Amino acid sequence: MDPAHFDLNDIEHEPTDEQLAALMECVAEEARRRGELVRSELLTSLKAGLATAMADPQTHERT
Repeated sequence: MDPAHFDLNDIEHEPTDEQLAALMECVAEEARRRGELVRSELLTSLKAGLATAMADPQTHERT
């Protein structure tokens, strides 16, 4: 079996532990990448919202 490619649905040729570990690492890496992307997008959105709120004097509390 090719160490780089395997089919999880192929019950006759199960992947090795090394292949499964590599798959899990790839999945974790992609999850980290997507998480960072979403975090960045949320931070950009938050900054834009704060900038909009700070630019409008009616949104500030009056004491």
